[in-house]
Amino acid sequence: MGSLASLMLSAVTALTRDSSDEITVSKYVWDVLNEENPTEIERLKAEHETAILSHGETLDTYTFRLRHSSGAAHARSSLFLVKRALRSTLQKTERELKKSQKDEARARHSVAISDRPSRVLTTMSHGGIVQTSCSSKIIFTDLKRSVSKEEAASSNSQDNICPVCLGEIEKKMTLEKCGHSFCEECIARAWEVKKTCPLCGRFYGKVFGNQPVDGRMVIRKDCGLHLPGYEEHGTIVIEYSFPAGIQGPEHPNPGTPYPGTLRIAFLPDSPEGNKVAGLLKKAFDQRLTFTIGTSMTTGQTNVITWNDIHHKTSGWGGPRFFGYPDPTYLARVREELWAKGITED
Repeated sequence: MGSLASLMLSAVTALTRDSSDEITVSKYVWDVLNEENPTEIERLKAEHETAILSHGETLDTYTFRLRHSSGAAHARSSLFLVKRALRSTLQKTERELKKSQKDEARARHSVAISDRPSRVLTTMSHGGIVQTSCSSKIIFTDLKRSVSKEEAASSNSQDNICPVCLGEIEKKMTLEKCGHSFCEECIARAWEVKKTCPLCGRFYGKVFGNQPVDGRMVIRKDCGLHLPGYEEHGTIVIEYSFPAGIQGPEHPNPGTPYPGTLRIAFLPDSPEGNKVAGLLKKAFDQRLTFTIGTSMTTGQTNVITWNDIHHKTSGWGGPRFFGYPDPTYLARVREELWAKGITED
């Protein structure tokens, strides 16, 4: 692996944990970003009213806890947005790092070419042997061929570069779904944090949460109910219900009781709405929709709460009241489901 192997695990997606307020990033790329463009981090914090607080580190990564400074009603959506913006910024930084390394390699090659001695032509003149320097056209053609070969070699070399350590791939492992390749050791270490492709974020294997096991999800359709923005469609009504229970070993306070709950959510009965309903069912079956913790709306502890998959719990009132119209909601919730490994395939 390359010389950066001990410095960075992966910068491509800024590996995130499932908890809503934590994000884990590569030390190497984070340090480069703060050194070369510190105002970008400050801009993100100011724009989203969010503090980025140190919450631990490993040899390769930093973990930060995000804290929103304003009311709880907007905190969760803002944390989601700042994590997405931060991930995009880190991706851009790593692309620039890779481009810089590639440019440096080309520059070194160009210097090596310029240091080569001029090619000499041997001709016959008046029965004798005369050495003459080759024409500039021949030199240019020779150089052009060399650069073309270098570009081809560079392209092949890039295909053999591990996106995690940025070194030459050792014991190559190619992921089946997305086709991205890594060092066997690098991908194994990345999957200890989260079993996703460090390059594109695609999940491998199913992820299961700690949602109480005795909950029920019922999906029904109401053709007479029309949501704002989807007046031409009926409505999908989702009912979640959980009885009271006792926290298990996978919960924050094992042995502590929690109350039961009933939640209702709404989706348009459109083609996209039906796809989202199917994805929400997969998330529920994998115990990812709810968890046990502190309610962000009431402040109560040891209760069943949403687990970072936003639902429309009202048909009306817009985003402020968790209702419609909200033209980007279906796309956003699909992103949240994707982040937990819930996809159509």
